[in-house]
Amino acid sequence: MSEPWRERLLYGWAQTLLFFGASRRALPVLQEVVALNPARHEAWNVLGYLHAQNGELGPAVAAFDRALAGEPDDAALAFNAGFTLQRAGEHKRAMTLMERVIALDPTFDRAWYGLGLSLAHDARYEEAALKFREAARLQPLNPYAGYHLAAVLHRLGRREEVLAEYERVKGFDPKISALMRRDFEIRDG
Repeated sequence: MSEPWRERLLYGWAQTLLFFGASRRALPVLQEVVALNPARHEAWNVLGYLHAQNGELGPAVAAFDRALAGEPDDAALAFNAGFTLQRAGEHKRAMTLMERVIALDPTFDRAWYGLGLSLAHDARYEEAALKFREAARLQPLNPYAGYHLAAVLHRLGRREEVLAEYERVKGFDPKISALMRRDFEIRDG
């Protein structure tokens, strides 16, 4: 069997394994795919995702870096890499990738949210508030954007805005609104 056919067959087998929830079995198959064709960015992307899912952040970041080398303008791929970098504590690199995602697709609400998380981690609360506000505008039913927006507003001492965000979120997510009541000392009524 020629190498391109083997690569396609193995990639198809890996996708089948993933479909049936056998991600641990798919991992070595995908590693064989990228050994046969190191330029197969979608296989690197899936490898990065699987490593991240297993808590193996170093190999995940390396796989995403390989994938991005071949597809630098893939917004979803850049987001996956940025999100994994955040989990690994590399917020500066994560910010760069989230900014790239937003430049490629300004409607990518999770990138605005992710950028807000990294900015908040760096104590850049004013900037983080703007990013969380945009994430909430793009995806109004995202309670996490609302929670983190309230958190940075709380740090900035902007109580009225915290209360307004709580009022917005409490109508659609009782668990997050309960956390907001607890964390930001909000009393209903």
